[in-house]
Amino acid sequence: MIRTAWMYPDTLYLHGERGTVMALERMAAAMGAEMKTDKIDLGAGYFDPMDYEILFYGPGEIPSFEAVIKEISAYRERLREFVESGRVLLVTGSSVGMFCRSVGLFGDGKAADGSRRISGLGLIPADALEREYVFGDDELIDAVYNGRQMELLGNQIQMLDIYTDESEGFGSFGRVRYGRGNNGVDGSEGMICKNSVFTNMTGPLLVGNPWLTEEMIRCAAEASGIKLPQNESAAPDRDHDLEKKSLELKKAFIKEKAAHGE
Repeated sequence: MIRTAWMYPDTLYLHGERGTVMALERMAAAMGAEMKTDKIDLGAGYFDPMDYEILFYGPGEIPSFEAVIKEISAYRERLREFVESGRVLLVTGSSVGMFCRSVGLFGDGKAADGSRRISGLGLIPADALEREYVFGDDELIDAVYNGRQMELLGNQIQMLDIYTDESEGFGSFGRVRYGRGNNGVDGSEGMICKNSVFTNMTGPLLVGNPWLTEEMIRCAAEASGIKLPQNESAAPDRDHDLEKKSLELKKAFIKEKAAHGE
């Protein structure tokens, strides 16, 4: 059985990313695997990441960061062990900022640049900075996950820029073809370490990109020694024809927007 923890769904609840959990459950069933999902609420008490194969943190509002960071800090080192084990940690949207070394909060006047900087979890070699305005648009990237090259398309709706250092086993999750990515400057999108992904993309992410969902389930199973059915890759409801056609239509729309400077 693949065990998934849906982390703090009543606090990290933005942009319909509950659909990512539903996509994991549906894909696991299509691959012949049994999946059990637990909702872990803020303030629930003792939590050990190593009891699970997949952890999912959806997007949350920036004012909630300090409370959530305090909660995660209690098991931060076990979370590092989780990532190093090759299990799947997925963080989407603005919540990526919490896993950075620091988060600069815009405009409360407590620093020279008008921001107050709080300590993040430091799980990824990056720093986040809140912007004055919300950025919202489509996002199209080229990524590699579990050795498989893939196009990923979703949305980006957030107020944080992420500035990364590619070190300590971390690199960019993808390269931006359309959209802002981490900061709108260097073309990077998110970060990846082994099988764990921190991405600005929502959508819900795994609903629109089932090829990524597949690989995450394979990685999670392999890291814990869970055997998937040998014929799982031939499942008739996993040809993704509808999603592939949708991707091409969306790419054509993005190309037209770009041509008009939108």
